[in-house]
Amino acid sequence: MRQKHLKNLLLIFVCLVTINIQGSAVASEVSARVVGVEGVVSVIREGNTTPVTRGESLYKSDRITTEENASIELKLLDGSLINLGELADMTIADLVYDPIKKDGFTDLKIATGAFRLISGSIAKLGPDLMKLDTPVATIGIRGTSLVGKASEVGKENHIILVADPNGTVGEVVVENSAGVVTLSKIGEGVTLSNPTENPTESKKIFKTEFIDDLAKQVPEIKYENLQDRQFRSLFWFND
Repeated sequence: MRQKHLKNLLLIFVCLVTINIQGSAVASEVSARVVGVEGVVSVIREGNTTPVTRGESLYKSDRITTEENASIELKLLDGSLINLGELADMTIADLVYDPIKKDGFTDLKIATGAFRLISGSIAKLGPDLMKLDTPVATIGIRGTSLVGKASEVGKENHIILVADPNGTVGEVVVENSAGVVTLSKIGEGVTLSNPTENPTESKKIFKTEFIDDLAKQVPEIKYENLQDRQFRSLFWFND
């Protein structure tokens, strides 16, 4: 009888340890937090589709989709901010960040939809540590902001460099199988319909009206000044 009791206690202990390990693993993969949601937005995780709610945590490999007249605002683990407009489809392919070691990388994949982005800490650590993949090119983000729209191959994809809310301008590197180009001026961008098009040949300065029309397809990012962002990064799950 005593031996059976000891076996039961051992089984309970093993279960508790397993649950704790699994819980820690899941927590360590948290990549983003939902700052705001409008309309119908869903997350596809391990084959299951569920509605997204404000304040919800998102994880590595999560796929976020928005329906018509819907949008989502996200804050990534490193403080990057990204908003998606209607009919968007984005996957958090990978995101790792260690603020103490000042190390990490981000890999986002946008299949469709308009977007705005303000890069956070990871993009400032190195030139190739924050990537945004679209159907026609890979975007290397070097500490800056951009607006754009991803579309299926054969339709126009726009990638445009804009100034940060504080006025600074970084760089964006656009690369595909046909070539590579660096964007470093306000309003500079490319329009591509196919990954075989050379981005160097489509590089140009976009008119302010065009950029504004594109930006209107996505909610404006709720930007915070550096001091507030540094403070809030200590409690980045909170509002």
